[in-house]
Amino acid sequence: MDLNSIAELQRHDVSIGAIACTVIRRSPGKILGAEIIAERQHMEELWHTLQEKVKAAGGGAVGYSALSALRLEQGIPWFSYDFGEKQIPHEATLEKSHISYTKGCYTGQEIVERVRSRGQVNRRRVNLRFTGEGVPSSGEALTADGKEAGYVTRAAFSPMMSCAIGMGYVRKESNEPGHELAWQGGTATVTDFPLDQPSILAGR
Repeated sequence: MDLNSIAELQRHDVSIGAIACTVIRRSPGKILGAEIIAERQHMEELWHTLQEKVKAAGGGAVGYSALSALRLEQGIPWFSYDFGEKQIPHEATLEKSHISYTKGCYTGQEIVERVRSRGQVNRRRVNLRFTGEGVPSSGEALTADGKEAGYVTRAAFSPMMSCAIGMGYVRKESNEPGHELAWQGGTATVTDFPLDQPSILAGR
């Protein structure tokens, strides 16, 4: 399959060896890629097959830390890491990509419409760029002028940016890009990710 020949998020049923799979083109940060879905009992065999093909092409597997740093550079939240059942779409900044204001009734529709029509939420998910030693842990407190302002959901060291980056939830008075907060190891600046995409691609 030539991924260049299919549209983003388009899916195709294929076979990898003898394993029936669904391939979905997913290219975060405009880096051509695919998501492969298969039945759980075939995962180990599928992993070994893909690993052999990747090695033959001069590549290799990427570790969890590198994968997390890459998706944070691209501003991609992960379910259960950066949002979940405790947040409504507007808090997680998913209102433009994950909900509909025109479809029929669904669970939670009333509160979604109320937030849209009446104003802002108290906290929003933001991207963060950290200074200081180390990487903030999940749940790390963020403060503004010595007062609680939010918390970190996930963070990782970004080799491209030579610093720790992450995501978190910050109160509305402190969540605009450029706003500087504090964590126990340094500062956390609200930042729009991804940054300059050409430089990201050039550095890969």
